[in-house]
Amino acid sequence: MLSLILSTPFAVSAAEPGDASVTLGMIRITDDAVDNLAGTNVTIEDSDTVNIVTGAFYVSPSLALETGLISSAEVSASLSANDSGTYKGNSYSLSGTATVKAESDPSYLLGVKYSSSGPISFYGKAGMLFWNVNYTATVSGTFTYAGSNYTLSSPTTFHSAKGSDPYIGLGMSYAIGKENSINFDYISSEVDSADISGYGITWVRNL
Repeated sequence: MLSLILSTPFAVSAAEPGDASVTLGMIRITDDAVDNLAGTNVTIEDSDTVNIVTGAFYVSPSLALETGLISSAEVSASLSANDSGTYKGNSYSLSGTATVKAESDPSYLLGVKYSSSGPISFYGKAGMLFWNVNYTATVSGTFTYAGSNYTLSSPTTFHSAKGSDPYIGLGMSYAIGKENSINFDYISSEVDSADISGYGITWVRNL
């Protein structure tokens, strides 16, 4: 069945000004927000799977305005006793063990998308990603950050940031009908000076 779908050509109409589409899917992202904590006996989990939904409004057959929402993501580092260093511009030290997490709220994007036409098409997109991220520590012992001590066993926020950064994206789209297609996506941006990138698969419905 899959080989039949992939080998069947579809007559795809070019988008017209005023047309719109909705995209739903998942992206596996890599976020280096906690990577600089890496060291002896430190375990880094710097990947997460997020959901994405976007809407596109075509201003020409190839060019569309795009807006979207990316669900919250989380990456973490498990630190061993007596670790110390600098993180997000402030010194830290640990007496005991701790799990440090960077947890982003849902992020919003606004940009443009340029696409070729045909049953198999390629596209590029660019715009701004608007984000908010909180850094928490769960501590068995004492975690000192920027001169403040954290000893709670429940997650405690020690740093927060919000802002916006440019994003770029590339992808390929394969039509599975006149109104539906499957996209294979790549996206890259920054969140609080940390590089993020991701690959995903999404379903597109032309409205």
